[in-house]
Amino acid sequence: MIHSLPSDTTNLRRLEQNTVSVVQTPPVSVECEDVLAKLPLILQTSLDTRQILRLFDEKIKPLLAHNGLQFTHPDNKFEFRLGASRHHKCNYQLEIDHEYLGRLTVSRASRFSENEINLIEDLLCKLVYPLRNSLQYARALDAALTDMLTQLPNRQAYKNTLEREIDLAHRLKLPLSLMVLDIDYFKKINDSFGHQVGDDTLCRVADTLLHSLRRSDALFRIGGEEFAIVLSHSNHGAALQVAERLRAAIDDLNQTHAEQKFPISISIGLADLCVGESADSLFLKADEALYQAKFAGRNQVISSREIF
Repeated sequence: MIHSLPSDTTNLRRLEQNTVSVVQTPPVSVECEDVLAKLPLILQTSLDTRQILRLFDEKIKPLLAHNGLQFTHPDNKFEFRLGASRHHKCNYQLEIDHEYLGRLTVSRASRFSENEINLIEDLLCKLVYPLRNSLQYARALDAALTDMLTQLPNRQAYKNTLEREIDLAHRLKLPLSLMVLDIDYFKKINDSFGHQVGDDTLCRVADTLLHSLRRSDALFRIGGEEFAIVLSHSNHGAALQVAERLRAAIDDLNQTHAEQKFPISISIGLADLCVGESADSLFLKADEALYQAKFAGRNQVISSREIF
């Protein structure tokens, strides 16, 4: 049985079997009233969902003894845990105006009393609006960093990631490699078969690359028919193996238009990070290697080590 408790336009769905009817909440303490009054303002100080949940957990602990708090949003593939999960749980689906916000679980070793359940629901009513704002903000950020055609991270996301990974590689003295690649004769595909076929080709290439990479590799569409791949913790030899595997995977593709098949191939430029090297310098090396791969006949991998 699912028990629904509306509060204004907020809907908290308690997901428990054998749920009893909610009784009227008894008078709360001055401390509790103070937290309930201040909690929305405190939670609105951040648009980071994780930080909001940390603040929520911190502020409710003096009022409600609990061991763990978990929040999941399957659509956003977001999961966040604080503390340790215990046997007794209060599970809620959070909604505002029919907008699903996710599922939140509060747990501890001992059972929750009905009064405590009522308190949790009062507290969650203070959480849902800041939580919705943070989720909407995260979606907006994600859209700003996503290529709408291929759904890959875009050029700005690439820049952010490369700067972060280079900083990490320098600090921890880890290897890092960068690939820059593009689709051979892509303009000819557009001119011969139209931009819809060109778009379909981009998406097929993006999907094939994505499924041929390792989990640690990050793929980006950085413009037109050009892609970049950041290979963290990868030395020159490992990166060459990945590059050749990608080239072969794309070479096996064929695109069809009006019963006419045409081949698809990519050229790849590869560079590995040197001590103290910047993101711009690393990209220029990989880009020059890409140019040489195309100049040498396309459908091949060239490393910057071969030309510098």
